Amino acid sequence: MLAHFTRASREGTALDNLVAILRAGVIRGATRMIRGRRAVVCMFDAQMTELKQLLNRRNRRRYEPFGIAINKRYAFRMGARPVIYLPWREAQSIVAADEHWRVVTIDLESTPPVDWSLEREWRLMGDMPIEPQQVVALVESWREVDEVFARFDGRPPCAGVMPLKDLFGTP
Repeated sequence: MLAHFTRASREGTALDNLVAILRAGVIRGATRMIRGRRAVVCMFDAQMTELKQLLNRRNRRRYEPFGIAINKRYAFRMGARPVIYLPWREAQSIVAADEHWRVVTIDLESTPPVDWSLEREWRLMGDMPIEPQQVVALVESWREVDEVFARFDGRPPCAGVMPLKDLFGTP
């Protein structure tokens, strides 16, 4: 599975944004922090222990524990691919300018080092249509599981709703 996380915005809470994705049946691409300003959908292929670290309360400004787990084979069929981790100058010399959206900068010589590689990021240019049987909604706790079911009259358009606290084994 690949994971795409939501966060609070002007439109609503991270949970509201997750529900909006499920209602629309699409994850909209965004240009934030993307070279070349191409709209892309960003997903993690991180292990559970790494996801737990990324979703730590200290990182709440960047990541909140609400999102979509997507079948990796489905995402691959839709065009999602792993990003390329390269120093930016090197990337400019070997990656075509119209493909810069695929590059995530890594610089282990800077202070502090720039290294996002633990995210094991994948990207898809444009929007990602979601098929209910190919996705699971991720929420923080059982309270939000109940909330998602309530917002869809007991039938959310996904294969399931999973509380991350239980998955991570945290209280």
